[in-house]
Amino acid sequence: MRTLLLWDIDGTLMRGNGTVIHRFGQALREIYDLPTEIQWTDHGGKTDGQIVLETLALHQIDEAIALEHLPRFKTRYHELMNEVAHELHQSLRLLPGVVPVLEQLQARHTIQTLLTGNMEPVAEIKLRALDLDGYFDIPIGAYGSDHHDRTKLVPIARRKAAERYAEPIDQVVVIGDTPRDIACGRAGDARVVAVATGTFNADQLREHEPDALLADLSDTEAAIAAILGE
Repeated sequence: MRTLLLWDIDGTLMRGNGTVIHRFGQALREIYDLPTEIQWTDHGGKTDGQIVLETLALHQIDEAIALEHLPRFKTRYHELMNEVAHELHQSLRLLPGVVPVLEQLQARHTIQTLLTGNMEPVAEIKLRALDLDGYFDIPIGAYGSDHHDRTKLVPIARRKAAERYAEPIDQVVVIGDTPRDIACGRAGDARVVAVATGTFNADQLREHEPDALLADLSDTEAAIAAILGE
């Protein structure tokens, strides 16, 4: 029996300084002819597709038109991220304790992948920038490119994992830093571990009743126990 771990990226594994959202905005302006000053919706825990649709709605762009051009947006955003991939390590910051926890979980033969609002190719670019890609089975993850509704993503990852691995999955765990990560895990009948390293503090996350709550991942032993429910 194996444990499937579904990691969020932004605010859970790493933080950025604006380079990524700058490219995201550039793609929006090019594809949807938006003004230089974009009116943004909040981003926390949302998929890239949801951010696009909500941001465009603030600019009075009809959802049907937004969806029609969404594939072009995704392609252009990926192109722009590829252009800065070689320097992205300078603008992304690894959060405390991440590598030791990933190493310990890998040693325990858990299946580690991603559940993130990022599109899959962008998620991979971010992981490679900080040399984290080797810890994850990236193809079986669930991404904003799989569905714009984050609550639909756990079943997608379960299905991909079942198709790849012959062993049955004993437990599924979502690790994230926002209330939407918690809601996503609940919707997918997964154990949920909240980490207060993003834009929500511990008290705000506690209100949503995760199975475990960590200030960060710096205490490796405590983090492993929380994630595996030990």
